[in-house]
Amino acid sequence: MNLRIKLTLAFVLVAVVAVGLVAVLANRATAVGFEQYLAAGETTQLEQASSQLASFYQQQGDWNGINAVLRDSGIGPDPAGGGYFVRVLDAAGNDVGGRGGGSGQGRGVSDFEPEVTIPILLDGKQVGTLVAAKSGSGSRAGEQYLAQVNQAILIAGMIAVFLALVIGIFLARRLTQPLRKLNRATQHVAAGDLSQRVTVTTHDEVGDLADHFNDMAAALETAETQRQQLLADTAHDLRTPISIMQSHLEAMLDGVFPTTPENLGVVYEETLRLGRLVGDVRTLSLVEAGQLPLDKQPIDLPELVAQAAAAFSPLAEADGVQLVTDLQPVFPVQADAARIHQVLANLIANALRYAPQGKQTTPTVSLSVGVKDTHVEVMIADNGPGLTPEQQATVFDRFWRSDSARSREQGGSGLGLAIAKGILEAHGGTIGVESQIGKGATFWFLLPTSK
Repeated sequence: MNLRIKLTLAFVLVAVVAVGLVAVLANRATAVGFEQYLAAGETTQLEQASSQLASFYQQQGDWNGINAVLRDSGIGPDPAGGGYFVRVLDAAGNDVGGRGGGSGQGRGVSDFEPEVTIPILLDGKQVGTLVAAKSGSGSRAGEQYLAQVNQAILIAGMIAVFLALVIGIFLARRLTQPLRKLNRATQHVAAGDLSQRVTVTTHDEVGDLADHFNDMAAALETAETQRQQLLADTAHDLRTPISIMQSHLEAMLDGVFPTTPENLGVVYEETLRLGRLVGDVRTLSLVEAGQLPLDKQPIDLPELVAQAAAAFSPLAEADGVQLVTDLQPVFPVQADAARIHQVLANLIANALRYAPQGKQTTPTVSLSVGVKDTHVEVMIADNGPGLTPEQQATVFDRFWRSDSARSREQGGSGLGLAIAKGILEAHGGTIGVESQIGKGATFWFLLPTSK
């Protein structure tokens, strides 16, 4: 049984229970009210009869002929099954007349159980008593009235149940339609179609579920695209050094190239390049899996930046790049010194690579350390050509390079910035870039202090 049928039956069940409860309560209230109404009317009628009997006694002086008076007054049992059995007792309590119930003059009242007793008063003196008992369970008119009420309740209940069925089908269809869309979309996603999205206009839990599904599908699609791109880029970057190694080895085996240290050195350099690429891919996979091992210790970032600057000073001099530092004292940070040095080395190497490409006469790379709120901020700035907004948006993606030709000589493996971002996020830090075309680029990262 699907959800749509279950919801429809639930609506109908609620309607049936509600109508049944209302019918029982309405029937009971109507019956009690109607009985009270009849009892009040009959009591009033008996009180009026008591006054008539007192007038008769005043005129007659005794109770002879009382039955004719009772008959003419209409007091007594109703042929339809209602009314009262009545008896008139004199001042001594003797039965002097009545209607129904085996009444008769001179008979006692031992076989008669009165439900209503009304004294017959004349000038404040009791000259007799009017006693009455119901002649049956109720009048036929009353039963007919209650039957009509029950019939009206039954018809109203059937209409209510029918409307509940119609409304239940409509609401069940409306409520389950988004879920059916989600079901079909999940089947497509399970089959590999990650482009599936669900359009739901409701703003309830079902709408939230649809939004979360769309977010999940978008994340899966992005991850799949990145996975495919990673495989393609890895294959591209592995193919070139392997091709160079293969061609040189074949040439030396065929005697085209002599087996000299220079030719072997080319093969060796490609093996080193291949090893670095494999190492970068492994590091990136560990970062993205959240399994990058970290040996966190309190470290002095200004000192670590100074060491990195000293290591790159010879390269900066060789390229004619001025390397300047502005290192302010800061609180220690809890971090893996080797991994943070890896981040610094990547950022400084990139800055040194692109600084000479600017239009300035003196290429410059500046390193600075300072405090920003509760974090330590490190900035690496160059005055190179800068990055476009599009490049800034993708600069930390895997295998990103600034040149469209994907030159490894100029752009490296393209994994350095992605690895740097992953390392910093593993430390609870962040990384970003600010740049304008022609005015260089500034890469910064923040690490929380251990204060």
